[in-house]
Amino acid sequence: MKKERIAVGVVVLFLMSCLVPVSGYSSQGPFVASNGNWWYVGGGGPGNFTRIQDAIDNASAGDTVFVYDDSSPYYENIRIEKSITIRGENKNSTVITGITSANNASGVNITADAVSISRFTIQNFSHGIYLTSNNNQISDNIFRDNFGGIWTHYDNLSTSIPPHLGHNTIVNNSFINNTNSVFSVSGWNNTVEGNFISQSSIGITLGATVNTIFSLNHLSENFVGIAVLSSYNTTVCQNNFSDNELGVLTFGTSADNILQNNFIRNNWSAMSYQRFLSRFRHLNITLGFPLRRAVWNGNYWDKPRSSPFIIPGVFMIALFKVPLGFQVDWHPAQEPYDI
Repeated sequence: MKKERIAVGVVVLFLMSCLVPVSGYSSQGPFVASNGNWWYVGGGGPGNFTRIQDAIDNASAGDTVFVYDDSSPYYENIRIEKSITIRGENKNSTVITGITSANNASGVNITADAVSISRFTIQNFSHGIYLTSNNNQISDNIFRDNFGGIWTHYDNLSTSIPPHLGHNTIVNNSFINNTNSVFSVSGWNNTVEGNFISQSSIGITLGATVNTIFSLNHLSENFVGIAVLSSYNTTVCQNNFSDNELGVLTFGTSADNILQNNFIRNNWSAMSYQRFLSRFRHLNITLGFPLRRAVWNGNYWDKPRSSPFIIPGVFMIALFKVPLGFQVDWHPAQEPYDI
């Protein structure tokens, strides 16, 4: 029963999300660089801006906005509607903050494609970053005390997942003490790598994704480490899952690859919950993806194993639930990986 409650709770959360939608320069005006103009926020230059949004509004596609930490924290809700780079001076001391995480607004709302944001602490928002665009890079930031860290939202993914959606890279960020899902990712060919995810209800939700690579991440002290829902060809490889209530949950998926991860001191290491008819209708008939078996191989399960490791799960046909271990890691690792 406990396992079923976890799975059902995660699915409800996902469905609700689908419905809701370095030392720098002091300068007067932009510094002309090879990749466009540079605009500055804070610092000592008389031409520098005091608000991040004002610098963004003056920038053009291809420009860079550099934010000094001497005027931090910045109490702003930022909108990015052009393809630019936004870079903080230091991720520990360049802070974008809301008054409270109960605030309905997002800290950074990205609607343009090809945006790069790095070296900030983003805290006390409903969502640290709300993303409705593609081909973005979010790197080397700290997300703390938000309701959700990063949230991607695209319309009508229940009927199709167009190939141009997604292609986002989320690397080397820290997510600490965010209330709900640290981040939710949808679309094609997303890369989530080298992040530290801790002390949240759900570490990451991959919902309606295709060809996602999730690797070299550290997930600890979450209720659920990662939930993979209604997705195709997801690779979860060389991650550390430790001290979570549940490390990995897959629900209604096809062609999962769960490879060479460390599962250490979790209450439940992993679980798979598959509803055959709805899985067939949604993934195969509606979205057009074949139903393929999952591959679990070479994972370390708390201790050396001399025999295959059974991943517990529930398989449903119509209204009949069959509790059985139908996922098997045939070649468990004999020692933890150095990740």
